[in-house]
Amino acid sequence: MNCPTCSGDCVRPAEEILNELFQMYMACGSCPPDPLFNKSAPFYENIESSTGRCTKCGKRHLDLVIGNVLAILKESGLFPRDAALREVGTPLIAFGYQIPYPPRLGDKSLVLIMDSVTRELADKIISDVPEVKGVVKRTGPPSKSIGILDTDSAPHTYELLSGCDMRCDVVFSTFGELCIYKNQSKVHIEFNNTKINKIEALYLNGELDNAVIVDGLCGPGMLGLLSTLGGAKKVILNDAWLPAIQNAILNIRMNSGALGVRIETEEAEEAEEAEEADRSKLIGGEPVLVAKAKGRTEIFVYHGDIRALGKEVKGCDICLVDTFPSVNPAEHAALCRDFARKVVII
Repeated sequence: MNCPTCSGDCVRPAEEILNELFQMYMACGSCPPDPLFNKSAPFYENIESSTGRCTKCGKRHLDLVIGNVLAILKESGLFPRDAALREVGTPLIAFGYQIPYPPRLGDKSLVLIMDSVTRELADKIISDVPEVKGVVKRTGPPSKSIGILDTDSAPHTYELLSGCDMRCDVVFSTFGELCIYKNQSKVHIEFNNTKINKIEALYLNGELDNAVIVDGLCGPGMLGLLSTLGGAKKVILNDAWLPAIQNAILNIRMNSGALGVRIETEEAEEAEEAEEADRSKLIGGEPVLVAKAKGRTEIFVYHGDIRALGKEVKGCDICLVDTFPSVNPAEHAALCRDFARKVVII
């Protein structure tokens, strides 16, 4: 399927990504050596789009890509001449995992989260730096989570200035791999192995086998879909933030082969118009079933407030509660104990 954000080929089935992953960011035999720049020191190199590009594979070292962006920012006058590479922003590779070496980037393989940038400059970066697929402007401090803390809070989002913000985190576990897609201007930027370890512990204890699992604050669906992969017979995904739910549905589709499921019904609203026309559509209240998948496991996707989820969920073996770092999970956990045999705070 085409990417729901840019209609391009950003979104591909997990099997394709996993087959290519370990060569995706690797230098070829003809690549120039690492430039060994000091990212914190004033950077005076004049990097252009051709600088340091491998003549064979066409990739460039990450630091050269960031240097190319920095040259554009300095030329505009937005950044001073002695600015450092580290000041450009936060680079997020399109298919993210823990790489043991600096990545070599091909076309459209980097989303940049930036604090200081204009829409005009973002368009120029997308046009002149082939490796950058999206430029996102951060709002608020980096510690402030994207999305909603609860249904009573105002949404906090970043602004996609140019290109596409769709990217994927590749999740590795003892019982399989998943590709979790997310729109990084609307969904929390996170990759936390501790959370994966907690699902692995449930798996190793045999608690996922044929279990009914609720992921009550599911975001783009990582923990619930890992539970599916680990042997759960039924998984309920729920979140009050519509963009997260739309990403979760996308992730069911893109991981359907590994999960052994197929989406049978989908009634989720389109995000673009909903976001502009009616803020209330973005934040769920009473849980509404928006998608269902069947196969090796049954997966039900709800858009709604976890505090009302007990009206739809009459019982489950385990409820996963994964709040933002600034939110105390105790209230949610207490409510989930009304319908869950066990509550696991992630």
